[in-house]
Amino acid sequence: MAILNHARTGWLLVLTALGALGCSGSSSGSNTGVGGASSSGGVTGVGGTATNGGAAGAKNSAGGIGGAVGLAGATSSGGRGGGGGSSCVPAIPSLTWTSPYAGFSRGIPSDPSFFPISVWLQGSWHASEMADLGINVYVGNNADTDSLAASDLATLASHDIYAIVGQDSVGLANIDDPTIVGWWMTPDEPDNAQPSGSGYGLPIAPSTLVAQYNAYKAADSTRPIYLGLGQGVAYDGWEGRGSNAPAESGYPAAGDIVDFDIYPYNNCADDANEQVTCGQFWLNAIGIDRLRSWSTRGQALWTDIETTNIAVNSSSGPTPQQTKSEVWLALIHGANGITYFVDTWNPSFREDGIFADTTMVAAVTTLNRQIKSLAPELNSATIPNVVSVAPASSVTPIDIMVKANGTKLYVFAAIARDGTASADFAIAGMTANGTAIVNGEGRTLPVTAGRFGDTFAANDVHIYEVDLAAASCP
Repeated sequence: MAILNHARTGWLLVLTALGALGCSGSSSGSNTGVGGASSSGGVTGVGGTATNGGAAGAKNSAGGIGGAVGLAGATSSGGRGGGGGSSCVPAIPSLTWTSPYAGFSRGIPSDPSFFPISVWLQGSWHASEMADLGINVYVGNNADTDSLAASDLATLASHDIYAIVGQDSVGLANIDDPTIVGWWMTPDEPDNAQPSGSGYGLPIAPSTLVAQYNAYKAADSTRPIYLGLGQGVAYDGWEGRGSNAPAESGYPAAGDIVDFDIYPYNNCADDANEQVTCGQFWLNAIGIDRLRSWSTRGQALWTDIETTNIAVNSSSGPTPQQTKSEVWLALIHGANGITYFVDTWNPSFREDGIFADTTMVAAVTTLNRQIKSLAPELNSATIPNVVSVAPASSVTPIDIMVKANGTKLYVFAAIARDGTASADFAIAGMTANGTAIVNGEGRTLPVTAGRFGDTFAANDVHIYEVDLAAASCP
């Protein structure tokens, strides 16, 4: 995450019949279990194109429970969907899925109510303000320069914040401290050209990092290894990788939590190479798609989000709405965690620079509160082929992700290119009428015969909740 190294798919056309449930009468269906960490697949991209982007299938594994949800009458322990006199709402399939953190006894919590919201390289003296912001993980200890010692870890723990630290003499001295939930792979951004003498040489070879990963695991296999990559994950033309760089696809093998950074609204300054990606807020989502396609063992995928005017000699930086759109597009594409970059260098360096902008602080606090409230849904399998969306224009696509909790469908939707849009949503197999609650906005939309519409302003995000059990058959 070095400051100098600072990117949709086809419209889902199928409306698969899911096995309808009755809106009235008796039922013997069981409730759908929701647990584990955020699903890595099932994203629906609408219109537009992106290099190596696209929908990905959900990585399902053992661990889910229950059958299809019965939406009418009494329920029992059986796995059957609800019966009933008519077929006006679909059954919600119960998809099994396992948290990417489940294999680590002392790693990131796999509790469905916990979603990792981290901050990059902050001192423990900022713990109180970071906790108020909604941070629950520190990513720190940058190559021995900012070590989080025992007293620092105690400070973080007192604010319910975990830490990912370097596996160096300081980190290993606290190996039994449960505040540590991961080991940070050194150096940061190994996929970028590395300092060499008075200039830069090649990136670190993926094979070198894999060997280092194996050494870290030999010292402690109970925690995941965090690998932080650069913007080349999402931007093929990034000159910071140097000449003849190894393929980015080789790097995820060296991590259990694979993160990358790109800051589109900070890429608008005087560097011509970075200006190519200026304002392309969808690049974080594209990077998540790519990391998934390169990952081989279900690693957790994170991305870094800009919140400040980072660069020297730059007056650019994201607005609160732009930051929000970067976050939610990444989550819609299956990110299992996010990391905020909150430093600033302009007009002068400030480690906790976000707090100079009260509007951004308020917005990010609200955003993190919303993410935490939706953790049980984010930490569940993505449901494919249940909801489709048709934007008015392919130039401004809407990307969606569908989750479920009990009888409720959750549709996460975000505009995925510059501009505004209107969109029509359709729930497959639903002829009933109901209501879509727009999470966090204090408004509702009518659902008529399984369909509802909405508008999207620039960088807009809407999250809809539709309780199928409350639907009314025509």
